[in-house]
Amino acid sequence: MVRYTLRQCTYFRAVAEHGGIAQAARALNISQPSVAQALDKLEGVTGLVLFDRHHARGLTLTLQGRIFLQHVTSLEQQAQQVEREASALAAEAAGEIRLGVFWTLSPFYAAGLIRAFADEAPGVIVRQREMSLADLAHSLREGSIDLALTYDRGGEPDGLAFVELAALRPMVVLAAGHRLAGRCSVDLAELADEPYVMLDGPGSRSYFEGLLDEIGISPRISYISTSLESVRSAVAAGFGFTLLVMRPPSPITYDGGRVETLQIDNNVRPLRIVLASRDGAHRGLILRRFTDHAVAYFASRQGTRA
Repeated sequence: MVRYTLRQCTYFRAVAEHGGIAQAARALNISQPSVAQALDKLEGVTGLVLFDRHHARGLTLTLQGRIFLQHVTSLEQQAQQVEREASALAAEAAGEIRLGVFWTLSPFYAAGLIRAFADEAPGVIVRQREMSLADLAHSLREGSIDLALTYDRGGEPDGLAFVELAALRPMVVLAAGHRLAGRCSVDLAELADEPYVMLDGPGSRSYFEGLLDEIGISPRISYISTSLESVRSAVAAGFGFTLLVMRPPSPITYDGGRVETLQIDNNVRPLRIVLASRDGAHRGLILRRFTDHAVAYFASRQGTRA
């Protein structure tokens, strides 16, 4: 435990720089006894002899005093830096945001969102963690992350607050050689007898199953994967159709296949991207600023699913 104070260190440095207690007291505009008492306490708690006392020539630093002065100077510089950073934190011009991002959203949005915010608020560090929907909700509640870029489903919403960023309409993905591939849109009923490639992600599976159930079809499942790109590759390989809300910019799959994306004619529920936070948690200027930035960022990308 540190038993000396920054004030004592400041008085010590002043004496060292001015060569005596009287001179230091004048420079600091305090009484000589205050300076002398601070020196005595500093030497007492550190066990150091900081000065040689000379009746005629005042005080001169000992070897211990010279080395300790270097440490004190460094300590004061660090304290000044802490004070500057504390002032910046109080003004919320600097700080850190712990951002959780759902796995499938991360490659489409996270880097661009964070990079754009860094240009807008260079004093704020955004630390990103990719997580499942359930883990995002749990981490928000326990306070290990501040915000979560996620969907409005798949995690328990109790105790969380949401700001909607985008509403994504699902799409049908077909192999390039499929009989319907040349069309712009399709009624899901036309695919009732087609095999279905399932994206088995938390939230995604229940959402798409719900859409198919609302249309009144229950296609045979031919392939299951937790990977969006694996699902696209399976579609390109002829395993059947799939439903997705995220569309990579290229129709070429990882294994060199090709898929086509069609709009859905049916009136289907969108899947909403939200910025989630713990309900009732302190939302200072930095978090509010990031939230406003996220809303503007997604608004600028409306109509695209990069």
